[in-house]
Amino acid sequence: MTMAGDTYSAVQILHRLPHRHPFVLLDRVTVDEPGRCGVGFSLISISNPVFAGHFPSHPVYPGVLLVETAAQTAGVVAAAGRSSAGGIPLLAAIRKFVFRKPVVPGDLVEAHCVLKTAAGALREFSCRIEVNGELRAEGGVAVSIREGATGA
Repeated sequence: MTMAGDTYSAVQILHRLPHRHPFVLLDRVTVDEPGRCGVGFSLISISNPVFAGHFPSHPVYPGVLLVETAAQTAGVVAAAGRSSAGGIPLLAAIRKFVFRKPVVPGDLVEAHCVLKTAAGALREFSCRIEVNGELRAEGGVAVSIREGATGA
């Protein structure tokens, strides 16, 4: 069980999400209130292969990966407080993401996710992507908990 303020390490995240290398985008997640809100952290490294093509002379972290970072954070938050056998979160929807300023190598991304609505297995979150307290992107994601499946 996860209590308020618990932090999931990279290894613990693997038990909550179905993702594996190279698509695990989170380094850690702090769950402030299980099932309701938390923050995912991702350190953007210049050694990430995505920068070979996005863009070689002006590296910018792809917006779609920022959305996925928010979705993975929302998934961990949604699954917090449930047993690891309680199902895995899957991305169900993306809503109105807006990108304010690029994320570049060396940035520590914080994906702040807060539950807006819940209905059955579906959880919709409002998300803000920040670097050093500065808003870089915002929007919404919905995750659905797939019962009986595990991330391990």
